Amino acid sequence: MQQIDIHTHQLKKEEHIQILNIFAQDLPVVRQNHLFSAGIHPWHIETVKVDKCLQEIERATQLKNMIAIGECGLDRSVSTSFALQELYFRAQIQIAHTAVKPLIIHCVRAYSELLKLKKETRAEIPWIIHGFRGNQQTAQSLVRHGFFLSVGEQFLNDQSKQNALQTIPPEQLFLETDDRKISVGSVYQKAALALKIDEEELTEIIFNTFKKVFGNQQEEKTGNQPLSTPNTKH
Repeated sequence: MQQIDIHTHQLKKEEHIQILNIFAQDLPVVRQNHLFSAGIHPWHIETVKVDKCLQEIERATQLKNMIAIGECGLDRSVSTSFALQELYFRAQIQIAHTAVKPLIIHCVRAYSELLKLKKETRAEIPWIIHGFRGNQQTAQSLVRHGFFLSVGEQFLNDQSKQNALQTIPPEQLFLETDDRKISVGSVYQKAALALKIDEEELTEIIFNTFKKVFGNQQEEKTGNQPLSTPNTKH
């Protein structure tokens, strides 16, 4: 049973499944031996050719190892027009819906707008919030509306977030390393300890969630490690 790093900015030499985040402006990818997601980060909207990026994302959806759209989303901590952020987030939601691929979402201080968009678009694809750092009430609301929440080392090290963590059903939880040079195994250890669950059991639960969210798989290779590459149609 392999551990899953649902969102990483750097591939690590470890025997687990990693989804490498690629910014849309860096497409097309040359290497095709690792799983990846691609999207327009809200921080980059004003610094990239957005229409070209959207075209590259659409092209990338034809690759078997491109298994999610993102990271993309909404962020009220940056100066970029929120209306512009929403416009291009909607465009990426549509790409994900057409390609039947999950969304990996960056969201900062915009959870109410995110919930509203999910209701409006009625997209049946899974929505995964990466780097979740919200409180218990926010976690409850997102879980109730079917979101999957991915957390990392910072969240798990924050004692004030323990109630929020306990609110997330293990079946709606993912773990990640994000941009940190750490092992995803250490993240699993911290999460298992905080949740008072055996690490092996947590690994199995998240692996099964991964299969549910990304669908049945065919064998591909990531780095030098053979692993199951999900087919997102489910």
